[in-house]
Amino acid sequence: MLKIDNAVVIGSGVMGAGIAAHLANCGLEVLLLDILPPELSEADKEAGLTEDSPEWRNRLSINAMRGLLKARRPVFTSEESFKRVKVGNLTDDLPLIAGYDWILETIVEKLEIKRPLFAKIEKLRRPKSIVTTNTSGLPIMQITAGMSLEFKQYFMGTHFFNPPTYIKLLEIIPGEETLSEVLDFMKTFCREKLFKSVLICKDTPNFIANRMGCATSLNAMHLAAKMGMRVEEVDALCGHAMARLRTAVFRSSDAIGLDTNFNVVRNLYANVPDDERRDLFQYPPYAERMIAKGWLGDKAGRGYYMTRVNEDGSKQELVLDLDTVEYREKITPDFPCLKAAEQLEDPAQRLRVLVADKSDRGSLFAWEVVASDLIYAANRVLEICDTILDIDNAMDWGYFWRLTPFKAWDSLGVRETVARMQEEGKPVPERVLTMLEKGCESFYKDIDGTKCYYDFRTESYQPIPD
Repeated sequence: MLKIDNAVVIGSGVMGAGIAAHLANCGLEVLLLDILPPELSEADKEAGLTEDSPEWRNRLSINAMRGLLKARRPVFTSEESFKRVKVGNLTDDLPLIAGYDWILETIVEKLEIKRPLFAKIEKLRRPKSIVTTNTSGLPIMQITAGMSLEFKQYFMGTHFFNPPTYIKLLEIIPGEETLSEVLDFMKTFCREKLFKSVLICKDTPNFIANRMGCATSLNAMHLAAKMGMRVEEVDALCGHAMARLRTAVFRSSDAIGLDTNFNVVRNLYANVPDDERRDLFQYPPYAERMIAKGWLGDKAGRGYYMTRVNEDGSKQELVLDLDTVEYREKITPDFPCLKAAEQLEDPAQRLRVLVADKSDRGSLFAWEVVASDLIYAANRVLEICDTILDIDNAMDWGYFWRLTPFKAWDSLGVRETVARMQEEGKPVPERVLTMLEKGCESFYKDIDGTKCYYDFRTESYQPIPD
């Protein structure tokens, strides 16, 4: 009988600590582990600490917990939740995992670091305990290569999104040997106990949400350089006006961290040799120069945006010039399409207005972003997931898009947008052309009071599951 009453979270970074807090909020007893600090600092020595002091040995996990208490939005739901998280370190406490039902790894996205850790876990865990990785894109089959069959049967990916307390998407990625009853148990447990909206993903690079999220973000970044768009113009056009997350492209990159994004992008490029957009799965030259300068985003105090404190104590937000990779004063984007769109409440109306004006430079950019993203989404169905629902739900639950790709396509009119794409020589997916040939004019449709979606597998409308 499978059960999860307690869990070990390995890795006390922002994501690992956040997951530990969420599990504790949901009633689990949690052990948070990390590596030993690199060395005793002078402050440690003055405080009388030695390398045998628990306060020093557990420093990383302790600091992570303290950091959660300072978060802008509350991470713990109660003092009792905070007390349910115990801290330790991998050198002294890894053997304790034998007493835990769920072992969850959240360390750096490098296969050469993850695999040795799992080799140790395999020897120490008790049989039938569930082991998962929070990897955001490394293939499950690569992580577990060479492990025992029993280990693989109870192993899968559980990809949380940050901050776990607030973002409801959870991607579960089974391996080829994962037992169906273990997968079903985790799906139910994460929905009912952790209150997550669960997507079961194929073991493809970056899974669903981050595959789409990376592709759409990189698309806008490369188009910005190609079409001479400013950072603040891109964020204004690709945010609320496009019915996507307000932080849009560059502010989101600052929030996540350019170095963190770089690891995800690097893994994606290496593992999708046949993706038609692979050439875009590399950081633009301006982003690589930023990383070299250490301008990694919010955590470094500067990224695409930075705040300057003037001599009089006033603060001024500066923005990166993509051509010179130096900071300048921010301008207010001045596009007719943007002004018109921002006056509308309905997201579908906003999007239509945003991309309609072929004489407006901002509108042309917005159209290029949207059109290429729609084409990419249609090409990914059946490769990274089974249905359009999976992609739309991923971008809704994980990225807060109010108009997800296929709902956006419906809002613009499928036949109308396909005609414009063909006129401009864009590669419209054959499956979309087939859909129109069959007289299916939208991806979503009410049929006799039942909400349905267009299924590329059957080339017909199917009821949307509860």
